[in-house]
Amino acid sequence: MTFEYGKENRWHDQYFGKNLAVTTGGADTDALAVGQHLGALAITVCANGAVDATSLELTFKESDTENGTFEAPAAALKLTIAGTFVDGQTIGKMLLPDCKSFVKANLKGTATGKVDVFLSYIAR
Repeated sequence: MTFEYGKENRWHDQYFGKNLAVTTGGADTDALAVGQHLGALAITVCANGAVDATSLELTFKESDTENGTFEAPAAALKLTIAGTFVDGQTIGKMLLPDCKSFVKANLKGTATGKVDVFLSYIAR
């Protein structure tokens, strides 16, 4: 992937998951280490092929360790999205608040098609 102004940058080791289906019951992604990022990171969801989302909900869970118990934070954030998206289009981006060292994204809802979920850096 080339790096261009206005394009989403993705690094090979910063994916929560690739080619994921959205289910009504919800599913956690793989965990990623986010460390002490102080609000400079976001979870980004992009279409992997055509996506038609009646309702797609993005939340996250956190843990102090990679293999620990992941729980939603007390002041849980939720991003709800609907629409039709083309391959590679950003569906949504949720800024991570100060949180524990490891994070899993959680997707649930009604959508056809697959998505990629990855970690983004927010320039400050």
